[in-house]
Amino acid sequence: MRTLTTLLLLFTAAVCAGQTRQEPLRIDPLTATISGRVSTADTGIPIRRAEIRAISERGLTRIATSDNDGRYVVRDLPAGTFTVHVSKSGFVPLYFGQRRPFERRATIELTQGQRGSADVRLPRAGAIAGRIVDTTGEPVMGASVQALRRRMVDGQRGLQSVGIGDITDDTGAYRLYALPPGEYYVTATPRRIEDRFGRPIVDALPGRGAPIFYPGTANRDEAQRITVDVSGEARADMQLLSVQTSRVTGAVLSANGAPAAGAMISLLSRDLDFSSTGMGMPTRPLQIQDDAGADGTFALEGVPPGSFVLRAQTRPQMPVINPATRQIAGPFTPTMEVAIVPVVVTGDINGLTVTTSQGAMVDVVVVADPAASGPPPSNVRVTVRTGDRNELGMTHNGGGAKIALSLAAQSRVLVDGLPDNWAVKAIMLDNQDVTDKPIDVRDAQNMTLRVILTDRTSDVAGRIALPPSNDGSAEATVVVFAEDDRKWAYPSRFVRVARTSDRGAFRISALPPNEEYRAIAVDYLEDGEETDPELLSRLRDRATRFSLREGERQILDLRVIQR
Repeated sequence: MRTLTTLLLLFTAAVCAGQTRQEPLRIDPLTATISGRVSTADTGIPIRRAEIRAISERGLTRIATSDNDGRYVVRDLPAGTFTVHVSKSGFVPLYFGQRRPFERRATIELTQGQRGSADVRLPRAGAIAGRIVDTTGEPVMGASVQALRRRMVDGQRGLQSVGIGDITDDTGAYRLYALPPGEYYVTATPRRIEDRFGRPIVDALPGRGAPIFYPGTANRDEAQRITVDVSGEARADMQLLSVQTSRVTGAVLSANGAPAAGAMISLLSRDLDFSSTGMGMPTRPLQIQDDAGADGTFALEGVPPGSFVLRAQTRPQMPVINPATRQIAGPFTPTMEVAIVPVVVTGDINGLTVTTSQGAMVDVVVVADPAASGPPPSNVRVTVRTGDRNELGMTHNGGGAKIALSLAAQSRVLVDGLPDNWAVKAIMLDNQDVTDKPIDVRDAQNMTLRVILTDRTSDVAGRIALPPSNDGSAEATVVVFAEDDRKWAYPSRFVRVARTSDRGAFRISALPPNEEYRAIAVDYLEDGEETDPELLSRLRDRATRFSLREGERQILDLRVIQR
């Protein structure tokens, strides 16, 4: 007992001694602030009682309210990077740095005790109101209604929700507000009625659970757009006619060819996205789900026309132990298998066969190019993005450490968190260069993904003459893109954008070298719009052409192009 007591005392003393040698914990005193003024975009009149949210990159939120002069102060902020969101009933919500709702937002870097400034001018909002009835003229209660507009989402053209959605009341009435001026599609999704087993009940509205577009069609190509003016309210009454939706059936097979009993099936729209645009409450994307039966078969009901990604994921089967022999009885799959298949729905699809794969578990190693001046930076984030928009990422902290990621077919590897003086030189999957290519692996194990970084970066910089701005918003966006349009495919390292500073300066670092590029400055660019190949094609002839070698910096003289 004495020996055990002595060891415990020695251990406690060692721990205490180690703690006394540690540096004291540094606590941020929360002394930084952000102040500014909120006013109307058209007249500059101050807006009182606007809500201001300062949001840090780590998720911390502080809220303030503007006074009678439109002024506000957000206090008790730690050092870090912040965005500022401003909203007020009757106006279009904006982030600091935006003049229009879909521009890139600006960030504010704060140190301890620093006072940041963010003036925001809000444009007046419009609305769409109407009433929804069924084929007999009876009001449709509980339908979800949303305004959509066309924009680039994850590198593809689609429809995304805007403003604040609504649910129809007992008279079938709805109102969508906080809409900036523009053209919109209105979609209504009737409430899905299910029995106690979760199966849809067929009733007077075929296609319940699928979105129906104004004036009353499930085919978005037949939908009509609604124009909303500044402070205006448009009308969009809808009669939900009997619409033709489709049925998608098939079977899921595991990698060994056996039926994947109980596999989880989901059909996710690629061109219809109800995710939040930052202007209202987020809503779920259009997704239809089912579980495969014992024989691996599935049936997806009420599918509207459109482009989808079908994801099938098996359920891990744990081993069954024979109590007599204490051995595993029958096959088992301890890991999940996944299949991702693009599907275009124009009518019923029958007999679709989907085969899953285990993909690969890869060791990720981040190394510096032999010609680099030092070791690679730490806190590099390596992300695997699958074909159905799922992402799995890990942070690599350097020092030769390895991280493990699951790699599915049709994936891309993205690298973030690099300092400005570092760039990706190559990404190698074993001996295969996958730097700018989709990855196709099936049932491969023990692979190594090497991310090779270099500090011999190629940069573009310059200055643009800008008209004076009194609201802190960016007056131009610079777009740099490769001359070769085959390198525009999303996500692309060869297409980059930068906001100008208040003095018109810009810089884009870490471009892939030994390429021919084009550069152009535009007065307005929506966030993500640079991924639109049609836009880049229209801009190419008006853009400045230049070449870029490894380690070179080009200084460009650009002028702002009005779109």
